[in-house]
Amino acid sequence: MATKLPALDRETKGLKLFHLATILGWVLIGFSILISVLVLAPTAASYWAANAKSVRDAAEVGSFTLNQLSILAWWPKILPPLTFLGVAFFMLGIAMEFAAIPKILDRRAELLVKVVPLMGQGKKSPRM
Repeated sequence: MATKLPALDRETKGLKLFHLATILGWVLIGFSILISVLVLAPTAASYWAANAKSVRDAAEVGSFTLNQLSILAWWPKILPPLTFLGVAFFMLGIAMEFAAIPKILDRRAELLVKVVPLMGQGKKSPRM
């Protein structure tokens, strides 16, 4: 049997999940940056600087030079969609968090309206 959540818990479920979306966004963006810095930059530097054009053109199938070329051709096609997906998840996390704030404030306002009449009924402190 499924348990019924109170209205506030149902409405603010995004507050429990926005952390995951935000962190996933940062992980995807960080992964793209790390691959760019640690894989693509050194590979491009060694491919373009260490090999003359005649060596690059005469490279045989399965050679290290063609392996570098395949890395330089493949990763730049994968990284922009991953980065875009990371930004989308990050923005989703922020939107989930901001969507829950008005509902929490409405609930607190309801509680305050119930409590405020009781606040003035206790011992009155002397005014200065």
